[in-house]
Amino acid sequence: TYRMDVKAQWEVVCQLQTAADFADFLAGIDVWIRRPHVVNKRVVGASILQERAVPKDGGSDRPVTGDHLSSRQLLRELIPRGGGPSVKELVTIDEDNGTCLFSSLAASGPLAIPGGGYLIRYHFSGPGEQARVTLAIPKAGERGDGVSYTADGVVAPTVTWLADVLLPRIVRWAEGNCSLAGKSNRDPLVPLDKFSQLYHQLKEKYGPFFVQNWPETTDPHKFVYEDIAIATFLLLLWQEERDTLRLLQKQSFVDLGCGNGLLVHLLSSEGVCALTPSSGMSFFEYDWLIGNHSDELTPWIPVMAARSSYTAKYFVLPCCPYDFDKKFSRVGCAQSQYRCYLDYVRTIGRVMGFEVEEDVMRIPSNKRVCHIGRRRLYQPDDEGDIDAKRKEFIDSRSSCTGVASPSSSCQDTPVVSAEKLSLSGVALSGSELCGRGGDVSTSGSCGDDTKGCVLGEPWLATFKPRPEERTRNGSRIDPKIKALIVNTVAFKLLSEENYVNVPVTETSHSSEGEPTGSDGRQRWNVGGKLHLNDVASLFGGADVLLHLKEEFGGLQTVFRNHRQVFKVIDSHVQIREWWKDDGTKRPGHKGKIARDQKTVEQSTKTKECWFHAHHPQGCPRPATLCTYAHGTKELRTF
Repeated sequence: TYRMDVKAQWEVVCQLQTAADFADFLAGIDVWIRRPHVVNKRVVGASILQERAVPKDGGSDRPVTGDHLSSRQLLRELIPRGGGPSVKELVTIDEDNGTCLFSSLAASGPLAIPGGGYLIRYHFSGPGEQARVTLAIPKAGERGDGVSYTADGVVAPTVTWLADVLLPRIVRWAEGNCSLAGKSNRDPLVPLDKFSQLYHQLKEKYGPFFVQNWPETTDPHKFVYEDIAIATFLLLLWQEERDTLRLLQKQSFVDLGCGNGLLVHLLSSEGVCALTPSSGMSFFEYDWLIGNHSDELTPWIPVMAARSSYTAKYFVLPCCPYDFDKKFSRVGCAQSQYRCYLDYVRTIGRVMGFEVEEDVMRIPSNKRVCHIGRRRLYQPDDEGDIDAKRKEFIDSRSSCTGVASPSSSCQDTPVVSAEKLSLSGVALSGSELCGRGGDVSTSGSCGDDTKGCVLGEPWLATFKPRPEERTRNGSRIDPKIKALIVNTVAFKLLSEENYVNVPVTETSHSSEGEPTGSDGRQRWNVGGKLHLNDVASLFGGADVLLHLKEEFGGLQTVFRNHRQVFKVIDSHVQIREWWKDDGTKRPGHKGKIARDQKTVEQSTKTKECWFHAHHPQGCPRPATLCTYAHGTKELRTF
């Protein structure tokens, strides 16, 4: 039984009119109770520790909350971000009076409610009146005890925040039929408080280094912390499994998803055994199969786990919707593409013989629903019958049902990258799963076109690995051809004299007698401009343009890759005004600008300055301000 120590008088600090009825109001309140993190970004969520209905017949166990009896009470624990101590809060809902009382429990000692708190009330509409929702806090010193609402700005928000942010949001949820209600009311597979604590530790331990040294062009703040969150989830899931089954050794896992290897590194660094499969290696000796945004392999991961061993388990985070050998189609499903695909992947898991659990991960991604298969729905003796059903189900989903051989053709058959197959060690065949590389001692075939291998009978004849994808950024263009294109176009532009005044600099190629302005500023030729069609005509022979096409590049790709020299505006290429425009201030969101700046810092003095080497007036910037090397002596080496 929870009792208030003092009897508070309430002072209304805010009120809003609403068209919502009382049931919708309660739905909006329920979102705030169970999902506070959607509006209060200083908490990661809430755990409902206890929930009970309170009898109103005068029973001895009824709690006293001020002047009235409650009809429902919930005890929730608010988990702050950053790993700080959690706070327990008692929520008392009196449906007769339309009130919801939120009171923080004492941090120590017996569970007693201090006099502070806040009250949200629904006022039913009368004749000619619209319903209202009010926010009230205890009056200070009403009984001489100095009781008032106490805010810490985190789990107990300020009164201003309650009035300006929370109350309008609850009204909006109520009037919008509360689409958030019930979305995450299930118990999470890992405890929220433990997740928050471990995530904070791993974030501090690994986050700064990988964000600072992120080698890819993607946003490190998203991808690094997403993988840290996934690693946190798996580590806690596996810890719970060890505790339940009294396992002494940490689990082993195989990561079959596409990615950069960070997740594997994080798990391995925390002492979990990561095994990279090689040719002829199957998964029967491993505990878990992981599919983190595994694209075309997503539907196959439950299959691989089921056929590896009876004790094998899987974790999959579905992203792009793929079926076994084609793009997923949501025929006959009225929900969103994502929800339909999640239900389909769940069905695959059940058909493979797993009890499939679903959880919503706390990661910075729109695709954050994961599936866990860790318990079987059948006994080991039934393996033969279950596997026959698996094969029947997979065959029924084939884009060409009844195709007899892998050489048979079928339209709309998707392919999986050979790179992905080699990293994951996957070939969809019988009991052997293998990857590219190494000698294969078992009978089978390894095709050069797919750079993979298949041992035994394929699970699905229409599954075809896709060839390794080639980059389309012009990085494979012959350097001599790139130099030819850059010099030809640049000198053509500079053949038209168009001098502008620039600040006097340390240019080493300024010739005596070069035009100089009356103010002593150096005059520098920016040249003319050419339409892209005219640029193409500079290369009369087709060899240069054909080479660009074969390497998935083009003239504009060359210009983009030589941003120091060129800029393209309205299909016209011009010499960049290098003294005032370094080409890095491109439109984009804040994260992209930060990544561009980081890229500039990392690439400074790694290439020679074209203007210093080739422009008649040299580089318009002094060497100390130019990000390119003025001569080979300035080149940085790594």
